[in-house]
Amino acid sequence: MKWTDCAVQDLKKINGLKSSVVNIAERIEVLEMKFDGIKAVDTTSEISGSSGENNWDNQMLDNIVERERLKMLLEADKKMLNIIQRGLRCLDEIEYKVLDYFFMNKRRDHIEDLKDELSVEKSQVYRLKNNALYKFTIHMYGIEEF
Repeated sequence: MKWTDCAVQDLKKINGLKSSVVNIAERIEVLEMKFDGIKAVDTTSEISGSSGENNWDNQMLDNIVERERLKMLLEADKKMLNIIQRGLRCLDEIEYKVLDYFFMNKRRDHIEDLKDELSVEKSQVYRLKNNALYKFTIHMYGIEEF
């Protein structure tokens, strides 16, 4: 895969990653509350015998497995988000704006908007985009320029 394609994909998913980190953390909290509820309500096994225990055990196991899977996903999303943010921190205001308009929060007339806001020609907008994308990628992966 070409490095530019990877960088563009990462920039396009930054907002989704931010939402994912928040949503997964909240989902884990909900599962933890449900788990506490499952543990507290163990009266079915006394009343209905072994079939109630089996249902209770399955609910607890399902909850544990889902929480663990979500915790792994949360950790992976946080790491990816940190890598992308590391690349973005190295950019100056104009470079950040260009990548934001092109990829992170793409606007309908992003090229025209950038052209007007930066008072440059269309070809310069594309040069700025290419340079910012290169700089972002170099810093995202921590590679020193030769």
